[in-house]
Amino acid sequence: MINPWFVSAMVAAVCAIWLAFYKAPQWALRARIRARLDRLPLDDDEKITSLLQRWIDGFTRHRWIHADFSEQGEALETAGLSLPRAQRIYLLVCWLAPALVIVGGFATFGGAGGLLIAGLAFVLPRKAIRTAGRRAEYEQNLEAIELCQMTRMLMEAGLSVERTLRLIAAQARPVMPRLARRLDRFNRLMESGADRTAALNELGRNKRIAVLRNYVTLMKQSSKLGARVSDSLEQIVREAQHTERSRLKEDTNRLGAKMTVIMMIFMLPALFILIGGPALISIADAIGGS
Repeated sequence: MINPWFVSAMVAAVCAIWLAFYKAPQWALRARIRARLDRLPLDDDEKITSLLQRWIDGFTRHRWIHADFSEQGEALETAGLSLPRAQRIYLLVCWLAPALVIVGGFATFGGAGGLLIAGLAFVLPRKAIRTAGRRAEYEQNLEAIELCQMTRMLMEAGLSVERTLRLIAAQARPVMPRLARRLDRFNRLMESGADRTAALNELGRNKRIAVLRNYVTLMKQSSKLGARVSDSLEQIVREAQHTERSRLKEDTNRLGAKMTVIMMIFMLPALFILIGGPALISIADAIGGS
């Protein structure tokens, strides 16, 4: 007599072997294709595998949320976060934490105070994310200057673009910590068989990082035309340094105007008291004596 439990175990074992050796490679390939289409890293820990992450992805793609997430997500991506991490931080900082603060504000301060706290809880996290994104853009513009100089040195030594960027990503990470993440993404795309132009477009996708954008344009032109890039890289570095000097001059001029306002608010009242105080006391004494 055939044991039904034994038959069930054999069928389950055959199904497991079929899933492991036939379907699992197909699922892995499909996941890698989806990751590349969604601009996700190809690391195993960055794939969307949990139900929670799938729900977060659907939440940020909702038509009422997508416009807000696009702005905040771009700033988080500029700061060096991948798409799943940017989605999680966006949900936590821009929705869950403000919701708790709003509930506590209404419970503690009533209607008027709760409305004020609700407005601040909605605006301040988004402003902080945008500020962090602008700061990251500024730092990556400075790091891109170092990238241009290192690229010129290595390519003059006879290295290709791929070998140059791979070596810079491995050796120059302390000098350009933020930009190294973009270089790692470029290297992963090249190792996965992507076209060099497509990988360079991904490297310079953020148009507000002007120095990196110019660098990517030059690398694409050199790969197509085979021209020397040393002089062009030197020109990019000079333009970036000139732009930075102009920005510092503007900041210095604005600092003088801010100091004038501070002096008017804090120093002029004290100066008026110091100069006019004795006169007022003399006048008061004269009036009191008469």
